[in-house]
Amino acid sequence: MKIIPVLDVMGGLAVHGKSGKREEYKPLKSVLCNSSNPVEIAEKYKENGAKTVYVADLDAIMRNGDNFEIIKKIDMNKIVDAGVKDKNDLQNVLKICNKAIIGTGTLKDLNLLKEKDIILSLDFKDGKLLNYDLDEILSYVNEKTPLIILDISSVGTQMGINVELIKNIIHKVDNPIYIGGGIRDEEDVKIAYDLGVNGVLIATAIHKGILNLRELIEKYGN
Repeated sequence: MKIIPVLDVMGGLAVHGKSGKREEYKPLKSVLCNSSNPVEIAEKYKENGAKTVYVADLDAIMRNGDNFEIIKKIDMNKIVDAGVKDKNDLQNVLKICNKAIIGTGTLKDLNLLKEKDIILSLDFKDGKLLNYDLDEILSYVNEKTPLIILDISSVGTQMGINVELIKNIIHKVDNPIYIGGGIRDEEDVKIAYDLGVNGVLIATAIHKGILNLRELIEKYGN
């Protein structure tokens, strides 16, 4: 299972995200790094064994400029959510990363789900998939396209993962599955591992020192 640390970037800084309330995000404070510089934090992720980083460009998602020049400087495998709506957005994002995340929160053109080098983020808030019917959108997706089950309401809260939601989607598809939002402690990571999830996105628990990134990767990573 891949352990994928997360970087939320806004205004050129790494920020701490909570429940998708972006107006309340503050510069990140982390036990890993005495800096809110996204490049420096990504370097710490790498030093601790991470091979891939998930980057959310919050400015791009909110259509308030972007942080592409900073993201370009991150020297590791990158999957990036920059609020892709259409093919032009997708082409621009793929210039700065290995795979572009297409989230149901921003997606307008369902034909994008046939493209290569994408990951579909199923964005749930308060238990509901944003903007689409789950079965309908899954019918558009190539079975090799990875899916992220992102519980936006739980991001940054350490409320725990939504096991029933994860099980429901695993039963519907054969796609690689990643989960994000609400990871509380190692027990949640172990639950994901036992469910057969392919990857876990983690930020808050690592930055607070509740989970040790290097130890997690050594124990559960591949």
